[in-house]
Amino acid sequence: MKVQDMYQMVMDLVGLEQMPEDSGIVYDNGKEVKRVLAGIDMDTTMLMLAKQLGFDCVAQHHPAGIIHPNGADLFGRDHMKKLMECGVPINEAQKLAYATDTKRRQGVHSRNRTQMRDVAKLLDISDVAFHTPADMLAERTTQAKMDALMERNPRCTVQDVIDELMTIREYQDALEGQQPEVWVGSKNSFAGRIYVEMYGVGAPSLDEYIACSNAGVGTFVTMHATPEIIKGMREHNKSNLIVAGHMASDSLGFNQILDAWEKAGIEVVRISGIV
Repeated sequence: MKVQDMYQMVMDLVGLEQMPEDSGIVYDNGKEVKRVLAGIDMDTTMLMLAKQLGFDCVAQHHPAGIIHPNGADLFGRDHMKKLMECGVPINEAQKLAYATDTKRRQGVHSRNRTQMRDVAKLLDISDVAFHTPADMLAERTTQAKMDALMERNPRCTVQDVIDELMTIREYQDALEGQQPEVWVGSKNSFAGRIYVEMYGVGAPSLDEYIACSNAGVGTFVTMHATPEIIKGMREHNKSNLIVAGHMASDSLGFNQILDAWEKAGIEVVRISGIV
């Protein structure tokens, strides 16, 4: 199988017509891929290790080496879409989603974006990165679980949400201290409407969370949250916040991509954060 075939499999698996700007091919040497070394975070050392161990390709979740010129566009576009899904009016959603657009663009202006590609080319090993597609798969899987829970039990509690998350293998097998936890609210709080927030390049801002809470979301399930978010959500005192865990959530989506490649005959070895 060639890298382009692996790329198309991801597109088909997620149902995408266009690959998100934070994902795709870092370097393609054009050769057949039989063995892939995959990890949540990969760097140039991992490229060298993969080459030494006889792998044909490195696959990473976090998109080091992706150099799409319009990468900053993805954040605003996806966040606006998700705000509207939560019931935030389009005019408010647009302003919230694009509030930090200039800051994001300035943030990537001076970043070294060619290091992974240059080293992969020098080593003659292919490298791919799939960030948003994997996160979309993780969100869909988790949201489907939450929708089924709310249908079975409209008065479900935050503890019920935790129990439902723990039926997913990646959350069961997460390292101790990295399994799903309640960071805002209590386990006996009613969950209300549950919204899973896992793709969109980065987590929502506090203003975005509050807007969605005011629009009727009772419980958020996310990968990670900053102290500012936790403090602000507690003060707002309307919604619950469950942090499902970063590595486990990333793995939940990325494993679905890796599983598809394995079914197509590629040998995949998982390291570096994959649960």
